[in-house]
Amino acid sequence: MGCMTRAAIDNASDDPFAEDVGALHLEQARLLVERTRMSCLIVEGVVIYFTALFILAGDYTFAASWLVVTSLLVGVVYLYPRLAIPDGVTPDNHRRYLRGHTVISGVTGLVWTGFAIAYLDPTSLLSLFITVNMVSSISLGGMLPSAEYRPTFLALATGMFLPFSLYWLITVDGPARLIGLGLLMLYGFGLLVSARAELQTLESLAARRTRELTNRLRAQNRVIEKASAEKSRFLAATSHDMSQPLQAQGFFIRAIRRTLDRPDQLALLDKIEASWKNQQSLLQALVETARLDSGAVTVKPRIFNITPVMNDLRSEFAASARDKSLTLSVQTQDVFVESDPLLVTRIMRNLLSNAVKFTQTGGRVELTARHEGAVVILEVTDDGPGVSARERDQIFEEYVQLDNPNAGARIGLGLGLPIVRQLVRRLDLELRFDSVPGEGTRASIAIPHRAAPPAGSSAPAVNLHDIRDAPLVVLVEDEPAVRDSLEILLTMWGCQVIAAGSGDEAVRLLSWADDQPDMLISDKRLAQGESGLETIERLRGEVLGDVPAILLTGDIHSFETAADIADLTILTKPVEPEQLHAVLVGLLGEPS
Repeated sequence: MGCMTRAAIDNASDDPFAEDVGALHLEQARLLVERTRMSCLIVEGVVIYFTALFILAGDYTFAASWLVVTSLLVGVVYLYPRLAIPDGVTPDNHRRYLRGHTVISGVTGLVWTGFAIAYLDPTSLLSLFITVNMVSSISLGGMLPSAEYRPTFLALATGMFLPFSLYWLITVDGPARLIGLGLLMLYGFGLLVSARAELQTLESLAARRTRELTNRLRAQNRVIEKASAEKSRFLAATSHDMSQPLQAQGFFIRAIRRTLDRPDQLALLDKIEASWKNQQSLLQALVETARLDSGAVTVKPRIFNITPVMNDLRSEFAASARDKSLTLSVQTQDVFVESDPLLVTRIMRNLLSNAVKFTQTGGRVELTARHEGAVVILEVTDDGPGVSARERDQIFEEYVQLDNPNAGARIGLGLGLPIVRQLVRRLDLELRFDSVPGEGTRASIAIPHRAAPPAGSSAPAVNLHDIRDAPLVVLVEDEPAVRDSLEILLTMWGCQVIAAGSGDEAVRLLSWADDQPDMLISDKRLAQGESGLETIERLRGEVLGDVPAILLTGDIHSFETAADIADLTILTKPVEPEQLHAVLVGLLGEPS
């Protein structure tokens, strides 16, 4: 791979137009070298033609001088690229080559016009004819190679037409003097033609360069798309595999908690659970980033009350704030907004998490919701270290973290604010982020305000600890640790459980049961390519009813086929036991 000097890189970046012009001149030099042989043959043919005329006119000495000198100039033009740039035209030598070729063309024009002036005899019509043809023919012939680079034609034509035309107007009398004006007109016409010829050449070269750049860009895009697809596939596979042990750990932790009663045991379990939640949050950040990149996150807007969201966030971060001796203040109003409540909660959770994480011990963090005109402003304010203007754009880039001693041991992956940025775009909201180093940070989003929906239109509140009547739950999970932990947890919640590792096993066990199942729970990706969606449909076919079902998945993509399955709830692993409990109660509490 080639390299560029620092100066070359700076010049290219500072003046892209100059870079394009340089590339076009490089192509012009290459064309000039390629066509030099043909143009030299044409010019040498003209030289021989005039040599024959001089011989027929009886001017043998002049003919010999003419043939030797002009042929020598043709040889110089032919040999110049081979001697000056033996390794071919390169970006480093093309300007020097073009300048040299222009000088040779100018000298050639002056030499030819010198021979024409020397041969001109105003009293001889043959002399007038030959000299006019000498000037015009070689100039027009020189346009062939010079169409690639106009300065070479200008040097040739100017060196011939102007001196010869002026000499003609001075020495020739009578009507023939008008031929001198005609030669000047021919000179002007040549300038116009050469300009058009070079313009066409430049357009052709520009079109070729555009095609090359387009092909290069397409190739780079293919590389980027391939890398992005590979990243998505990697995250899809690893998120599923990583979520399995985390899921089992979470269920086991919840199950063990109900068997402990000693304070020291519970304190140790709290530390284990905090570590588990830290791992869970890291995985969720990776999964969510991949889902956003792949377009798997769908926006489901509805009208909802912002107060429960604010209260849940207060409860969620109360312990973290207390551990750092932070003052966590939550102020809200009983107002309704229209957006996706889950995604709005995720945005505010990430903003609040950042504030709690980076605010120094003893600081203050405020979470507020206030109604301003047509919008409701959700805002997180802290008196932490703040962010400089230079670092403000960096913190919204993925996997970027700033050095901050207040972050403690739990640093994370630097995905919180990038996720906020992407979610704000998906929800078509406005994010405001103001920060002053040493004073703190204020981050807010504005959500459209809506009137409260009619009474009874929202979902009824559910008692999260009330699973009555010992419902029969069929659990299909191929990972033994997850299956065993979830079976223990469901049993503790008062459920009867049929646990199976595959669809075939679940059908066989279900056939021995006396009761119909009240709930189906299945992992999406089972062993040997078995699909949890197909397993749910198969079990429903066995009992001839649309039994409510929960699909557990560690995949990052959306499932178009799931939209056609009734009474199906999709939960992304690792699932919080409380979240699963709430979904179970809600589904079992719905009238069938």
